[in-house]
Amino acid sequence: MKKSKGKSKKLKRREKPSLYVLEEKSVFLSEQRTILSKERTILSFMQTGLAFIGSGIVIVKFMDTPAFNIIGWMLILIGFVEIAESYKRLILYKRKMEGLKAKMKKINQ
Repeated sequence: MKKSKGKSKKLKRREKPSLYVLEEKSVFLSEQRTILSKERTILSFMQTGLAFIGSGIVIVKFMDTPAFNIIGWMLILIGFVEIAESYKRLILYKRKMEGLKAKMKKINQ
């Protein structure tokens, strides 16, 4: 009788991650949720800035008195400042998110 030379495959048991790794992943996930919520808030600030710009344009276009003209230009200026500040914060939080993703990859390895 010939024996087959087939290799028996043994299933490797996955090692259970240590409690420290699980806690660290939990912390990273909560940090990611926090950053994502801050990004949503920043995007709503940008939306508000666009609304200020739109309101200012409407006031400048349709109201002919000098007082309304000044108010309209002030709203436009405030809208642009709000969008610029929000964009700077958004870039900052995007960088933080990339840093967290890099740390998560190191933990998973």
